[in-house]
Amino acid sequence: MLLYKKSFLIIFFLISTNLFAEYEIEINFESGFEFKNQQLLIETLRKTNSKRKIEKALISEDWIENYSIMQKPFQKKIFIRIKNREPILVLNNKFFYDKDLFRFEYDKSKKDIIFVSAPEDLAEDALQIISRCEASIKIKTIKYSHVTGWDVKTDKFLIRFGKHLTEKKFQNFEDTVNYLFEIGKNPSIIDIRYTDGAAIKYGK
Repeated sequence: MLLYKKSFLIIFFLISTNLFAEYEIEINFESGFEFKNQQLLIETLRKTNSKRKIEKALISEDWIENYSIMQKPFQKKIFIRIKNREPILVLNNKFFYDKDLFRFEYDKSKKDIIFVSAPEDLAEDALQIISRCEASIKIKTIKYSHVTGWDVKTDKFLIRFGKHLTEKKFQNFEDTVNYLFEIGKNPSIIDIRYTDGAAIKYGK
């Protein structure tokens, strides 16, 4: 399902000591207003006094994917367009990761996101699980254990992938979920650590 976000427009005034003039700044958050760091950026920009300092502030924000600054000649207006990075998961409650595995600070602003507990070098595996499974299930958390491997939790059941992710396991997962949907059963655990299929447990 595609989610469409509305852009968020903010307008405020900047006192430029360099130009001895009051400038109006218009910020367009094209991806919407969803991070606490966006509000912090606005407060920072309120304290700047030049276009150069505005650009320096924007460059320092790791959650910004790209931006543009435009100032029309002979007008006391500065237009800023900002596109946010789109986080896919939160790793160890510290960092967001986007689809390109770009890491940026988790500012505690988003709760409706997949939380992953795993070594940092396994972030790509977590992203692979999400990309292969989210079309079939709604993932809440993903956890890696050196004992059991990957555990994926939904609001209804637990899926165990084991330590090594393979195409065969993902295919077994898809076949099992489709089968359960067809027969109308709700398991508590789907264990696909086995090479010849999946073990299904019902009840608590």
